[in-house]
Amino acid sequence: RGSPRIAMSVVASATSPGSVVSPRATRVLSRRVAPTARRPTVRVNAGEANDDDQELDFVTRMVMNVFGKDALDDPEPMGLKRMTKEEWPDQWPALVDGTVATLLPTDDTPELKLARAVCKQTQLEFQPLGLAYDANTHGWRASSFHTQLDGQGAAVLVATAADGTVFGGYNPKGWLGYGEWLDAISAFLFVYPRGPLGVGGGGEAVKLAKCGGSGMAIIDEDDKGPKWGPDGLQIDLENKVARSRLGTYYDKMPGGGRSMFDKSMFGGASVGGGGGAAQLRELRVYVALGDSEKAKNYVPNMFQFGKGELENLRENDPKPGQPRGDGGGFKMPKM
Repeated sequence: RGSPRIAMSVVASATSPGSVVSPRATRVLSRRVAPTARRPTVRVNAGEANDDDQELDFVTRMVMNVFGKDALDDPEPMGLKRMTKEEWPDQWPALVDGTVATLLPTDDTPELKLARAVCKQTQLEFQPLGLAYDANTHGWRASSFHTQLDGQGAAVLVATAADGTVFGGYNPKGWLGYGEWLDAISAFLFVYPRGPLGVGGGGEAVKLAKCGGSGMAIIDEDDKGPKWGPDGLQIDLENKVARSRLGTYYDKMPGGGRSMFDKSMFGGASVGGGGGAAQLRELRVYVALGDSEKAKNYVPNMFQFGKGELENLRENDPKPGQPRGDGGGFKMPKM
């Protein structure tokens, strides 16, 4: 049995900056002072004494156990470069604390301003955005949607319901139309509330992060409109209808509502009067204009398409204006 003196010694060492508690000491600590026990912490910048402590994640703890504590002071221990939110924002869950992205000079329309605001901590945050798809111009058809967007990369969709409500979603992976169910922990949905503090009144968007892990964040089907999860947000382009059910793949509304169009957010009336569905008036999708410096210099790993490989794979895809199902699309290579 450990004595009180030993327990107090462990407490002192565990609360000292930069200390590491041994497994045996941790067991003693958990028995004696369980209410205040903490895991080892490390400062984000070891040289800045005023920085807040941050708990070590699983990978960082593993690196420390394998390479030693000093490895945490090296930005590339043993050649392993540590990811940061600034460099790889889409490797982290969506930021839903109300922080908005700074407007760029190219955000010259009211809708672009709304789209920019929700792009905080995404790969599109500092990229000029361009219109890639406008349903009223290119057609309310899934085929038109994929013709305009397949292969364009990360995108933000902005839709307007018949009653003026603005909502949409962020897709960090983009669309290809291959029938994939894409993992994306940074994907999210958003909706701007109406009323005095709604659109145009300085109100902030309600952002709904991916929940239940990263799986099935985006459903990318060739003959269907965009879908965030099997049920988070489904866009039926042909019928100009959006449907939403929350809580399984995307967070519920702040008041617990299970739809983006929940009446509690809209002055007591559901969007379009339909509860979990809304009629659409407009729908546009924005993508980055050009590549970031990181994208230009990125070298694909062994599991990703190399330069030109995806283009070669898709050379038989239908061209813009060409009907689908006429023999175009992916073809198995000849052996």
